[in-house]
Amino acid sequence: MNLLYLRQSKDTVNNVYIKGLEENGVEVLNLYSKPRHISDLIKLVRFYRRERANIDLIMVGFSSPQLAIFMGLISGKKIIHNAFVSVYDRLISSRELARRFSIKTFYYFILDFLASHLSDLTIVESNHQGEFFKKNFKLPEKKIYRAWAGVDENRFFYDPAISKSDSFTVLFRGMFLPESGVEYAIRAAKILEKDDIKFIIIGGGPRLHEIKELIEELKPSNLKLIDDFLPQDGLNKLMQSSHVILGQLSDHIRLTRTIPYKAYESLAMKLPYLTASNQGILELLKNGETCITCKPADPRSLADRILWIKNNYLFA
Repeated sequence: MNLLYLRQSKDTVNNVYIKGLEENGVEVLNLYSKPRHISDLIKLVRFYRRERANIDLIMVGFSSPQLAIFMGLISGKKIIHNAFVSVYDRLISSRELARRFSIKTFYYFILDFLASHLSDLTIVESNHQGEFFKKNFKLPEKKIYRAWAGVDENRFFYDPAISKSDSFTVLFRGMFLPESGVEYAIRAAKILEKDDIKFIIIGGGPRLHEIKELIEELKPSNLKLIDDFLPQDGLNKLMQSSHVILGQLSDHIRLTRTIPYKAYESLAMKLPYLTASNQGILELLKNGETCITCKPADPRSLADRILWIKNNYLFA
């Protein structure tokens, strides 16, 4: 089978799908296209007309709803849209890029609605994400497919040559968004200040200033903030040398349906994953078997679980 994979983003989610398709015998014509002007769309149409006879199926990648809409209107081919998450949910519910009732919010909603309805199948990250599409975009269940994201094993892999840090180390990494709950990690660090536990927080984003202010207010002596870019080798070494990786810690509504990508990366590196007990992540993981959970938005519960891990597990 020959498949055209269209994407506007070079995100890891897309790379994982392309690699997986190729490893399973699919001939993938991989096209990165980020149309900003009418001339870009004309180039895409010309490309498609030239290759149309060699294409059996079109797959539109993550973060590319505009391409799903465009190809749904012009191609006449079966289209799979790897939505993964709702654009409206990601940019409005999470990042709060616009007010709930605004033109921009309506635009993102329409993107999701049209992209999913003009596609023959929409891939989502969790069953609860599928329910979100059914309820909000009136998408029939037969057009929704839940698939785990997987991980790029060329970037994130277990390396037994990297030893654990001498100090028990807890690592939080990710964008400082409302659902991340990074503030609870900071408060847990303060609670555990005298328990010989080191916290490292890597990230940035819209709440960086607010997070820096909280650190300055609490002044936990056992916490280090890294808001600069880390090269892949440096990130892998830091993750592998840590004893616990923290997931999303808030009680944000989006955590009822989303699974943070760092969960897959941590599992691939065989790292203990401590997360707030939310519906989304518990579709993939099970408390006490593949993850450890604490109460959402509760720094005391988080601190207690970290201390329990330190006192009950041996780390090579």
